[in-house]
Amino acid sequence: MYKKIKIFCGPNTYNFKSLYFEEANEFLVGIDSGLEYLLDINKQIDLAVGDFDSINVDVFNKIKDKCKNIIHLEKDKNMTDIAYALDYIYNNMDYDDIEVYGGISGRIDHLLANLNLICKYDFSLRDDHHYIFMLKKGKHEINNFKKYVSFFALEDVFNLTLQGFKFNLDSYYLGINDSLCVSNEGSGIVEFNKGKLLVVMSDDK
Repeated sequence: MYKKIKIFCGPNTYNFKSLYFEEANEFLVGIDSGLEYLLDINKQIDLAVGDFDSINVDVFNKIKDKCKNIIHLEKDKNMTDIAYALDYIYNNMDYDDIEVYGGISGRIDHLLANLNLICKYDFSLRDDHHYIFMLKKGKHEINNFKKYVSFFALEDVFNLTLQGFKFNLDSYYLGINDSLCVSNEGSGIVEFNKGKLLVVMSDDK
């Protein structure tokens, strides 16, 4: 069983060196241009997924030398590359956690697709300026290491209580169309008894 699945989806201009730390029992996945970052740091790649339309022939040959398993997708398909990778991992592997590096900046339609995928596969997204993850009902301690922390309902959230942040709440109903909890600050306790909550930690670029 792998402790963490780490997916790199680029582009490789991100400063992943400040985010990624090698751990025991990690499984490294590269998606299209995210593979270039793994090549740059000379990592053995466990799985490569994509149509590889953004990678030139020389780079792809290097990937074949460094990768244990390559899933080559058609350019015209009914799933994004990251959705295919997540679905493959979810249905074929045992793991504790999934971390996705990248997948935030760039095209907004891809970002929205990735936020929808968080609700289904429960993984975290991160880049230089953001850290995004989902909470299920219960009591959670949030250690915010960015300037801002925002909360959004992926499913209607009942009895949301925030304690210790700059702006607190007591037993609030946060609907999926409610933007009340944008741009909070600090760290604290989050508690609710129904729904799914998206947490977005962010810095100004």
